[in-house]
Amino acid sequence: MREQNGSTLFELLAVMAITGMLAAFVIPGAGTVRRAMSGPAGARELALVLRTAQARAQARATTVSVAVAGNGSYTVRDLQTGAPGSPVAAVTIASGELGVDVGSNYPDGIVEFGRTGRPSLPGATSPRAGTFVVGGDHRVVVQLGGCVRCA
Repeated sequence: MREQNGSTLFELLAVMAITGMLAAFVIPGAGTVRRAMSGPAGARELALVLRTAQARAQARATTVSVAVAGNGSYTVRDLQTGAPGSPVAAVTIASGELGVDVGSNYPDGIVEFGRTGRPSLPGATSPRAGTFVVGGDHRVVVQLGGCVRCA
């Protein structure tokens, strides 16, 4: 009597059918978990981006701008000035995606960190506190003194 190696076509089809049924139940649930987890992760990543921009502004004694779009994309720019009255040159130093929607009370989602690390509106010198709402219910707070925290 000969030993059989491998599987029959019927066995392979049965395994594929069972796998398909399991995937139909698991994949929608995974999407829900992913959406639930992306808010906190996006908030932590945004806080890190803001803290890094703030540290760069302090270390280089310059102004660093962080622009966060409603779709969660962000751009960090180093604002360089030349002679008095000359235009400001913006050099992009970082950009990325948070993977979740973001709202803010900063106009156009832009905050600038000056030489002291304090946040302000674009082109302004007086400090301005603000909040970014990440994923609908997770907040990143930028305080007047420059503290950036997840709330």
